Amino acid sequence: MPFRFLDNVAIADVAFEASGRTLPALFESCARALTEVMVDRRSVKPREVERITLTSDSAENLLYDFLTDLIIRKDVDSILFRDFRVSLDKSERRLKCVARGEVIDRKRHRLRNDVKAVTTHLFGIRKSAREFSATVVLDI
Repeated sequence: MPFRFLDNVAIADVAFEASGRTLPALFESCARALTEVMVDRRSVKPREVERITLTSDSAENLLYDFLTDLIIRKDVDSILFRDFRVSLDKSERRLKCVARGEVIDRKRHRLRNDVKAVTTHLFGIRKSAREFSATVVLDI
């Protein structure tokens, strides 16, 4: 046989479930979970403020775009965030977020995984009588 698959060599994905009483709270929970995959959030100081505004065609796509935006800011601007304050308009298709964090300091921050992307595998938002929840799988 010219090739074989190797089991348990690398872990390429990290999955999480998050919840929130409201849809904005769910977005904040997902952002915190994403950050925890990348770094110990306790090591990040809220020194810089970034305002994020996004629009999408659905709340689900807006969550996907929001998490992707945070990954892009990490990759392009070398910034990680600790705190998030999310608001959505009535259509739940426009997001405003105030994110607080700082530029990556490899000596001080306890870095974990380098997240490459949010995947669509198992991705989705669910609403129950008491809360919103989401499943997110990240490519690392």
